[in-house]
Amino acid sequence: MRRVLIVIALFVLLITACTAEAAPTEEASESNDQPTSTPAPTEPASDPAPIGPAEEMVIEQLAANLDLQGSDITVVSSEEVEFADACLGIALEGVMCAQVVTPGHIIVLEANGVEYEYHTSEDGSQVQPASIAMIWKREGGIAGFCDTLVVFRSGEVLTSKCDSQDEGKMGTFAGLLTSREIQQFSDWTTEFGEAKLDASDPKGVADRMVVTLEFFGTGAEEPTESEQQALFEFAQNLYQELSQN
Repeated sequence: MRRVLIVIALFVLLITACTAEAAPTEEASESNDQPTSTPAPTEPASDPAPIGPAEEMVIEQLAANLDLQGSDITVVSSEEVEFADACLGIALEGVMCAQVVTPGHIIVLEANGVEYEYHTSEDGSQVQPASIAMIWKREGGIAGFCDTLVVFRSGEVLTSKCDSQDEGKMGTFAGLLTSREIQQFSDWTTEFGEAKLDASDPKGVADRMVVTLEFFGTGAEEPTESEQQALFEFAQNLYQELSQN
């Protein structure tokens, strides 16, 4: 009888062991039967924003300045904004701007690896260059000078005096840099970083002349004394030339 009980116990243990070994196989089979997910298709890139009247105006102006074809110029970005004044957000010292909200655009163009920012009115009828490369000022002296010259990287040149300007106007756009002058400016802006230069007479001098120059380059070098002198001479000569026209 005892032998029969032992045989029965061994039989029960054998059945239990077989069942335990089979369980993982069934779980693995169920796991393998799970469907695999398919990646969602990639959406095609959106088309570039259309070029409107404002973009066309700035492209035309920059192309004329740099003697390029419109196809040589790329619109990097164009943003609709509301400027806080009638000068399209580019008010300069001594220039009156009507404090009226003016809808418009901030447009960045690229040509020959250089970016140029413009601000425009909503319909593009008013175009204002915004990438300033240099501001030269001359005040004082026996003659009582009070002159400002602003050169934009895109080639436009603005001149103004201390006498009041009409509201909403930024001095006088006296002309454009020549191709040679634009190339010179491109070389300077690439080589030099931002610099504030001073060629004023020493303090205490009678009828002291104050002459300053701010340069806004993208390079890393500082202009040497001779290069600083070249910048001052360039600005003064350009102002004299344009003021005679």
